[in-house]
Amino acid sequence: MFKHMNKIIITIATVGGLTAAVIATAGTDNTAAAATVAFEPNVKSAQKVVHPPYEMAKADKDCSFCHTEKDGKSGELKMDMPDLCYQCHDAKDTKKFIHGPVGAGACTTCHDPHESENLKLLRFPSINQLCTSCHADKGHFLKNTKHIHPPVQDQCINCHDAHTSDYKFQLKADGKMDLCLMCHVEKKEHLATVTHKHGALERPKKCLECHDPHGTNTPKMLIKETSKDLCLSCHNDKMEQEGSKLINMDKHLKENPDHHGPILWGDCAACHNPHGSDNLRMLKKPFPETFYSSFDEKNYICFECHEPAKIMDANTTTATNFRNGSKNMHFVHVDKEKGRTCRACHDFHGTKEYPHHLRKKTTFGAINFPIRYIETPTGGSCAPACHARRHYDREKPIENLK
Repeated sequence: MFKHMNKIIITIATVGGLTAAVIATAGTDNTAAAATVAFEPNVKSAQKVVHPPYEMAKADKDCSFCHTEKDGKSGELKMDMPDLCYQCHDAKDTKKFIHGPVGAGACTTCHDPHESENLKLLRFPSINQLCTSCHADKGHFLKNTKHIHPPVQDQCINCHDAHTSDYKFQLKADGKMDLCLMCHVEKKEHLATVTHKHGALERPKKCLECHDPHGTNTPKMLIKETSKDLCLSCHNDKMEQEGSKLINMDKHLKENPDHHGPILWGDCAACHNPHGSDNLRMLKKPFPETFYSSFDEKNYICFECHEPAKIMDANTTTATNFRNGSKNMHFVHVDKEKGRTCRACHDFHGTKEYPHHLRKKTTFGAINFPIRYIETPTGGSCAPACHARRHYDREKPIENLK
């Protein structure tokens, strides 16, 4: 009798820049015989593949293994499929979710019962050609979508079992996250240790809240045109309705149209790690969590874009316009043992009343007080609750007596 070989996932490998599951081929005794990478988009065989019963039938001129005979000629099948196939092959319809042709017993929709130019006696020279011969919409998708998920581009069976599975859509694991982490092992390790996980990963669709597993016209298989559009599809009144303490960012940005650069670029991920991080607000790099903080250049994600000299040069005529003559007022406020952090005065997303992304109000402990900033052609002034109105002028330095 002839048995199909079983495949068991045993580890992960990287091939040609793509991360792929490595599988062990095992016989019916479950002994691993060899390990191969599962990327085989081209299944065309080096030599013709002949179904063993057919090979024997040709040699013996006897087709009675599968067919009835009448007047020396082969006739109908001895029994209906898939029961005939299961005389030799392990049953393929034993799990919860069954592929349509398997459930219908239509084995020959995908396999030639006699011989083929392709491995596994498949009717097409690649897995994706075979799948899209029925799933025509996916064929159109593969041809017309800009960013295709590499396992999909390679072959559908990287993620789907062609016969049957305990998971919906014949997936090889739960498709909301577990399947993703079989290849994205760096994300699995990250999520296992990270302090602040993205709440989206706890929502019903998990990874699929943000990504399409087949592909999109947006990089990273995002389901929206930009990461900003994607973030705002949840960070809106939906968050309020769910009782989240996070700001309604969609409303905030609409009410504050002077947007910070990354918002203008539509790139929330420029500053935030969309999966999670060990930093405040899932930032990619550190930022102080308190109003006051001892200044350390390494603790400010801001310097990924902004020059440190803007803060660190005590005197300058070029690094910043926030100066009294050449006295750098950023240095005065920030670069000290008890320095104010950037967010004491600036909103990182958007503002309306004041230039330079200055907040209308700032929070100190339980107090929410106005900054009362006034800009002049060569400087400006502010009068927050922490001091009386103080002025600065780049051309004619002002001595503040209070």
